[in-house]
Amino acid sequence: MREFRDLSGTQWNVFLATPHSSPSKREKILPETYRLGWLVFECDKERRRLAPVPDSWESLTDRELEHLCTHADVVPARGARRTQPTPGQAEQMQELLAQVIEEVCDQPKAQSLDTGELIRVEQTLSIAAHAAREAVALRRAARETQGG
Repeated sequence: MREFRDLSGTQWNVFLATPHSSPSKREKILPETYRLGWLVFECDKERRRLAPVPDSWESLTDRELEHLCTHADVVPARGARRTQPTPGQAEQMQELLAQVIEEVCDQPKAQSLDTGELIRVEQTLSIAAHAAREAVALRRAARETQGG
């Protein structure tokens, strides 16, 4: 198991999940990409999974794990209960999204950036994608609790 904190401050646990069923049963119940296992990313708010498992994932940097996490599929947490979003959560995510987009837009043209700067832009865009997904999920949850 690995732990890392993403750039927004969220603490994540990452571990390898492997199917316990027989190969023939796996073929019936699991999509092909998950039949050899997957990485699980968990924080206090959500759970994600990623397949196929990257080689040497245990030795990746925190930023590399964060990048994988942003590309992982969000899945319902086991035993998760639907909770009503707290006031302002969607607005906070939208504000984070606006800040990150502004940061990227303030960069010089991509052709003039060095590799390290391009990596930073990529990571920043990953954070923006995460914030956008969170904002959408919070809006949907708020709409469901309001009955429509």
